Amino acid sequence: MADTALAAPSVEPIEPDPGDRGDPGGPGDRGEPGDRGALIISPRVVERIAEASALEARGVLRQEATFRHDLPKANALLAGQRARLTVEVAVEWGHPLAELAAEIRGRVGSTVTHLTGLVIDAVSVDISAVEIPSTKIPRRVE
Repeated sequence: MADTALAAPSVEPIEPDPGDRGDPGGPGDRGEPGDRGALIISPRVVERIAEASALEARGVLRQEATFRHDLPKANALLAGQRARLTVEVAVEWGHPLAELAAEIRGRVGSTVTHLTGLVIDAVSVDISAVEIPSTKIPRRVE
């Protein structure tokens, strides 16, 4: 038998393509971060942000559904980078409704803009329930 040793194949180093490093104008140039793709925000995301923000206003209550839907409930209409919002809320008794609606409107608009970057054209606030505190007197056992 003849001595047959396997020779290792010769390997030449490969120089990296300048475009792979993201050099401007090269094939790997990814451009500016804002030009690389698109951010799509679902209307439901905007609605959830609006609902959470409305709950932070003093006097706004979370109300579980009996016949319709839980409150607060938001609806968002999006067109490009603009939005119109409607927020339906339940509030506790004793708060001036016009002032509370203005607080909700401002809070929701600024929070949605801050978190999403959308321009808010309008925030409509519907106060659909006022909860009166319970007046039950605790029973005394004698």
